[in-house]
Parts: sequence; C-alpha cells; structure tokens
Amino acid sequence: MLYCPPQMVFADKNALHDFIEQHSFGTLISTPFFCSHLPWLLQRDEGEHGVLYGHIARQNPHWRQLEKQQVLITFTGPQAYISPRWYYSELAVPTWNYAVAQVQGQAELLAEAATIANLAQQVAKYEPDVAAAMVKMPNVYQQKLAAGIVGVKVNITEFSGKLKLGQHRSVADQQGVFAALSANPEPEAQALAALMQQLQLGAG
Repeated sequence: MLYCPPQMVFADKNALHDFIEQHSFGTLISTPFFCSHLPWLLQRDEGEHGVLYGHIARQNPHWRQLEKQQVLITFTGPQAYISPRWYYSELAVPTWNYAVAQVQGQAELLAEAATIANLAQQVAKYEPDVAAAMVKMPNVYQQKLAAGIVGVKVNITEFSGKLKLGQHRSVADQQGVFAALSANPEPEAQALAALMQQLQLGAG
C-alpha cells in the first residue's frame, strides 16, 4: 500500500490517529480510479482501527461507486524541500521530506439523518463558537442542503504511515536540516521543523 523503508515507518496506532485528526483533509481513492478531496471526521473508538466519516456532493458521481467497496484515503502532513547545502556531509543531493498517513477500508453510504448528525460533529470540531455558526444553519436550512450531499462512512481495516525526516542521516546532518527549516518563514517548513522537534530529530 505504501513504500516505506523500515527506519521511516510510522506505525503507532495512536500516533497515526493523532496525525489524521491534525491533517484531516484527505484524498479518497477508489477503483475504477476516481478521487475526491474531502474533510474527514475520525471516530477512533469505533471498530477495530477506527472509522472515518465524510460527505460528498451529490453531483459528484464518485459516491455511486463507493457502497461496500474497498477504498484508500491518504492524509498529507508537513512537507518541504531539503537543500544539500544544509547537510554537514561533504556529499549530498536535494530531497523532499514529508509525513503521510494512509488508510484502507470498506466504504458505505449513510442515510440522511446520519449524514446531518456527522455534519454537526464536523462543525463542532472546527468551529470555536458552535452556537454562533448554527445561527447561519437553522435546521430547516440544513435539511434542505442535506439533499445535495451524500454521507460516507469508511471502516478502517488497515493503516500505515511514513515519516521521511532524514532519520537515516547523521545527527549533524539532521541538525543542519532542522536549523535551516526553523529559520525558514514558510509555514510548511516551520511545521516540518516542529515535527522534527517533536520526534527529537536534529533538535537536541
């Protein structure tokens, strides 16, 4: 499902759940090949490995091929270009460091009531003031709009992750990368540096 050298494996279930919750905009892929980019809500305590909930615009034909089908969802975390100038080693080439998670599972379509309930939970997750947001979304309006979306539930059967952060390089090289990313004002570089710090790679 995902090529990953042993030293880059991101295998801890709780850590992967945390990662998905932090980077919840994922790419849903099914066969025959079709993909949709959607926000997902993870319920980590449902099923053996967790359950993901989302919704698709009814005008998007993708939902018609999802019922009881195996799907892949990918979640991309921080990523950034890595210059060979940042390494202590004399010989080096440019590369790209990143963090990703993937899940496989069986999809099923949700009834309208379940779709609306899931939507309310997603709003609650992202809205700091749920009450104020709901003023813009009275129940009658929600029910009207619900006709335009299709809820999707994915029971996770397998998950994997990859942390390509220079783990195979020397501590000096890791420190050089961390220092350069930390000094870079770009948000992705800052996020990648924060992840390296969290994992104690080059930040010690």
